[in-house]
Amino acid sequence: MAVTHSLSFPISTLSNRAGRGIAQAAAYAWRVVSTRQGLSDMDDRMLKDLGISRAQAQFEASRPVWKLFG
Repeated sequence: MAVTHSLSFPISTLSNRAGRGIAQAAAYAWRVVSTRQGLSDMDDRMLKDLGISRAQAQFEASRPVWKLFG
């Protein structure tokens, strides 16, 4: 499935260097959002296996994605 921009066109259609950078940043942000969602869905046993507390997982899951870029 292609990552799409809010204007509903595939980011993968962007062909210039800036476009590739935008596509890579969007893909990275999507992975971070997905991973953070996964943390919030884990039970306490799973979090313990990772060595993090419920509070740490909730803190990470609540961080805004735009903080990744600046």
